[in-house]
Amino acid sequence: MKRTFLTAFALLSFMNFASQADDKPVVDTTSVRHLNLNEVQINASRVRAKVKDLPQKVEVVTRRVIEATPASNMGELLKKTAGVDIIQYPGISASISMRGFAPSTSNKYNVLLINGKPAGTKNIATIDMSNVERVEILKGPFSAQYGSSAMAGVINIVTKESVNDLSGNINLSYGSFETFNGSMTVGGKLSESLDFDMSYNYQNQGKDYKIGKKNFLGKKDAKEILDPESYGKRMEHSQFERQNINARLGFILSDDWKININQSAFIANGIETPGSFWHVYGKNSKDIEKYGTGADILGKIGIHNLSFSPFHTKEETTNYNSVYGNSENVYTNYGFLLKDAFIVGEHSLAFGIDNKHDVYESSNWDKDGLVSAPSTPKYKNIATGVFAQINTKTLDGKLNLAFGARYDFVKFKLEANELLVNEAKSEEYSVFTQNIGGKYEILEGFKIHSSWGNAFFAPDAFQVAGLYKNAYGTTKGNPNLKQEQSNTFDIGLEFSNFSKGINFDFTYFKTHHKNMIVAYTEDPDGTPYNGDEFKTFKNANSADMDGIEITASYDFGNLSDYDYSLKAYINYTHIIDAKVAYEVDGKTAEGHMRYVRDNNANMGIEYDNLGKFRTRLNARYIGHRYEDNWYTWYPVRTDVTDLILRHPVSFIFDYSASYTIKEKYTIGLTLSNLLDENYTEKDGFNMPGRSMTAKFSYQF
Repeated sequence: MKRTFLTAFALLSFMNFASQADDKPVVDTTSVRHLNLNEVQINASRVRAKVKDLPQKVEVVTRRVIEATPASNMGELLKKTAGVDIIQYPGISASISMRGFAPSTSNKYNVLLINGKPAGTKNIATIDMSNVERVEILKGPFSAQYGSSAMAGVINIVTKESVNDLSGNINLSYGSFETFNGSMTVGGKLSESLDFDMSYNYQNQGKDYKIGKKNFLGKKDAKEILDPESYGKRMEHSQFERQNINARLGFILSDDWKININQSAFIANGIETPGSFWHVYGKNSKDIEKYGTGADILGKIGIHNLSFSPFHTKEETTNYNSVYGNSENVYTNYGFLLKDAFIVGEHSLAFGIDNKHDVYESSNWDKDGLVSAPSTPKYKNIATGVFAQINTKTLDGKLNLAFGARYDFVKFKLEANELLVNEAKSEEYSVFTQNIGGKYEILEGFKIHSSWGNAFFAPDAFQVAGLYKNAYGTTKGNPNLKQEQSNTFDIGLEFSNFSKGINFDFTYFKTHHKNMIVAYTEDPDGTPYNGDEFKTFKNANSADMDGIEITASYDFGNLSDYDYSLKAYINYTHIIDAKVAYEVDGKTAEGHMRYVRDNNANMGIEYDNLGKFRTRLNARYIGHRYEDNWYTWYPVRTDVTDLILRHPVSFIFDYSASYTIKEKYTIGLTLSNLLDENYTEKDGFNMPGRSMTAKFSYQF
C-alpha cells in the first residue's frame, strides 16, 4: 500500500512540475476569488450578508474543498472539514453536534437546511454532494431566525444554480471494498427564459469494509476500550447501495422575477446494518427512500426582494430486524417561507413568516409478520413563526450590528390509534426568541465580535399530549412540559488580511441549557396506573457548556500574488467544561455531559496551482468523551465492566491529489484513513480502516 501511494504521488507531482515547465498557469480570477472566504455571501443569514459582516461565528466549505475531501456523504464531509463533531454509524447514518450540545440521531439541536428550506431529514448522511456549491455552518443560537432546534447552530447546504452556457461533468471512481461511485451533473441555459440543473449519483460498496489495525495516539487507552479482536477484521454485513437524483428548472419571467422548481430523490434499498462489531441486535438491513419537491418564487419590486418558498419532503425508513421483527417510520415535512429583504442606506432588513409541519408515523410487525402496536401514535408538530432581522453598519462601516426576533406559535396533534388505546388530542404554546450581535474593526483587518441569543427545542407531540399503551406499558404526556431553552454568549477576535494570506479567529462561547426533557417513571399528577409499567416526561435536567473555537490559516500563495495557493490550516474546538445537572432520588447531582468530545480538530495543508494540479493532506483529531457502556448488559463486554466509558482519542489522516489534462480530463487519487487507524465514533461501531480510491472526471 505504501509503495502504491508513493508511486501515485510521485507521478501526479511530476505531471504538475512538467506542466509548470511548459507554461506558467494562467491564473483564473474566479479561482483566486474562491480563496477569500470573507467575501462569500451567506444565504442562511436571512439578510444575505457577507461573512466579514456577520458577528456570529460562520464557517464555509467551498466546492473546491468538497472535491478534494475523501467523503461519500455530507456527514463524512463535515467531520473532515468543519468545526463540528459527527457520530457516524455503518449503514448510511450520521448525527451532528456543535458547541457542546450532544449529538443525537434525531438531530434535535441543529437546523439542517437545503437552500434555506428544511432538508426534510434528520439523517445528514442521506444528503448527496454532487450538486452542492458550498456548505454554510452558522454556530450559536439561531431560533430568532429559524425557530425550534436552532440551539447549537444552522447548517445550510447551497446547491448549484447554473445560468450560463450548458456545461457539466461525469465522475467515476473505484476503490477499496469494491466501492464504485458514478455521478453526472449538467446544467445551464436552455433558452432566454429557461435554465436548469440536474445531477445523478450512484454508489455501491460491494464488500464488507475492513477495520483499521493501528492506533496513532493513545494506544493504551484505545486497547482498553476497543475490542482487541476488532483490529484488522471485517465489519461483517456493512455493504450498501444508494442513489441520489436532483433536478432544478428555472423559469425566467422577467428581469425581476424568476421561479425555480426543485425535485430530489434518495433511494437506498437493502442497506446492511451490522449494528456494533458484536452484532448484538443481529445482522439486519433497512430501506430508505426520500422524495422532496419545492419551489422558490423570487421577485423584486423597488428595493424589496421578495420570495415565496413552499416545500414538501417525505422520508420512509423500513427496518428489517431479525430479533424484534420489522418496523417502518415515515417522516413528512411540509410548509412554506414568505420573506421580504431590502436595503435602506447602511441597513439590511428581512422579515417574514414561515410555517412548518413535521408529521411522524410508525408501524410495527412482529417476527411472525403480524401487525403489532407502533412505538408511538401518529403525531404532528406544527409551528408558525414571524421573524425580523436587521443588520446595520455605522461609524464609517467599522461597526456592524445585528438584531433579530421571532415569535413562534407551536401546536401538537396526536391521532387516535386502536392498537395503542389512545384518543386524538392536541396541545399548544408560544415562545419568543431574540438575538443581538456586533462586530467592530479596531484596526484594518483586526476585529472584535460578540453575540448573544436564546433558542428553544420543541418537544414532540406525544411527550406533551400522549396517553397510550403498548407492550412496554403506558406512556402519558405531560401538558405542563416546557420547551428546552438555551442562552448562549460568545466573544472573539478576528484578523483577516487576504493580501497577506492570513486568516485567524478566536472565539469563546458559553451556554446555559435548561428544561432538558427526560423520560420519567412517576406520573406528574400522581394518578396510579394499577401497577402497570409507565413513563412520562418532565423538564428535569440542565447543562452548562463553555469552550473555545480557533480557525487559522496562512496561504503562502500571497508571496507570489496568488499564482498558486499553498495553505496551512487548522480548525479546532475545545470544550472547557460540559456539565449536566440531574435529579437522583429527589436530590440534584452533577456529571459529565455524555457524547460530547473535549477536543475536535481538523488541520492540514493543501496546494492548488489554480490550473491543473491540486493536493490536500488533512488530519482529523477526535478527543475523549464520556458515554454509557450499554454493552455491559451483554456477555460481549465482560472485558470492560465500567458503566461509563471515557472514549479514547483518535488521529485520522486523509490524502487526495488530482491532475487535469487539457482542461477536460481529471485523474485523481484519494487515501482515506491513511495510517489505518482503528477508531469508533460510537462505542462498538468501528469505522473503516485504510482505503484507496482512483478517480476520473470529464468536464464538458
